[in-house]
Amino acid sequence: MEDSNLANLIFQNYKSSDFGMMVEYPFNIVHATPDIEPTHIKGRNGDFLQDNGSYQNVTETFNVIGYRDANTTQNDWERKVIDWLAPPLIDDVRQYEYLQFDYDPDYAFRAVVTTPPTFTWDATDPFKVTGTIPFYCEPYQYRIDGITYSDLPNSGVVYNTEPRTAIPDWHFIANGTFTLNINNLQYEFDNMEGEFWLSGDTSDTYDSQNHYYNNQTHFPNLVAPVLYPGKNDISITAESGTTISKAEYKPKWRRLI
Repeated sequence: MEDSNLANLIFQNYKSSDFGMMVEYPFNIVHATPDIEPTHIKGRNGDFLQDNGSYQNVTETFNVIGYRDANTTQNDWERKVIDWLAPPLIDDVRQYEYLQFDYDPDYAFRAVVTTPPTFTWDATDPFKVTGTIPFYCEPYQYRIDGITYSDLPNSGVVYNTEPRTAIPDWHFIANGTFTLNINNLQYEFDNMEGEFWLSGDTSDTYDSQNHYYNNQTHFPNLVAPVLYPGKNDISITAESGTTISKAEYKPKWRRLI
C-alpha cells in the first residue's frame, strides 16, 4: 500500500504497515497549550499572568486505512492491533513510548494510548478497514538522535541546538566517588558501586534492581542537571582510586509540539 497521501506510523518496534495499515497524511497536529492563568482586574489594562512554567498534554488523532490478508479474520486483525497499541508495563506501571512517522524521521512524540481506537469494516470489501487512533502525547517532540544513550563528549562541550532546555538521563558504571560538572555546577556521587542510572525527570539515582542511592548523591537544589539551549560544558572529576568504566547520557533534545 503506497500512496503519497499515506504515512507509516512507527510505535513499539512495529510499523503500521506490518498490520496492513497506513495513516492518512497530511493530518492536523494539535499543539501544546501553556499553563498560564490570566486574571483580569477592572480598571487595569492587560491581565496579570500566573505562569506555571508547564504545558499540557495533547491528544493527536490519526485517521487510518488498512487491509487484512485473507488468512487473518477481522477479529484476529483487531486483536493484533490492540496488542500492538497497548501501553507497555514497566514495574507494573503503564508508560509512554516513542511514536514516529516515516515522513518525519528526525523527531518523535512520547505517547500512550489512553482511549481505544475505533475501526469500521467496509460493507462492500470485507478486507478493508478504516478508523481512528488517538494518542495521548507529552507536549514535546523529541529529536531522534537524543533518545538513546551516548558517551559524554570528549571535548567537554555539547551544544543544545533546540529552543528548549533538555533534561537528560545519565548512566554510569563506577566504583568510588566522583563529581559530574555541568556548566560550573557540581553533582556529587559518593561511594558508588557498580552500574546505576540518574533520572532527569525525577532526580533519582537507582540501579537495575530499583534500589535507590539518593542518600549518596548531592545536587544543587536537589535537582538533576539540565542542558540549556546553546553551549554546555560537561566533565567528570574523580577521587583517587575511583574507577569509571562507563559515563553516558541520553540528552532527550526536545521542542514544543
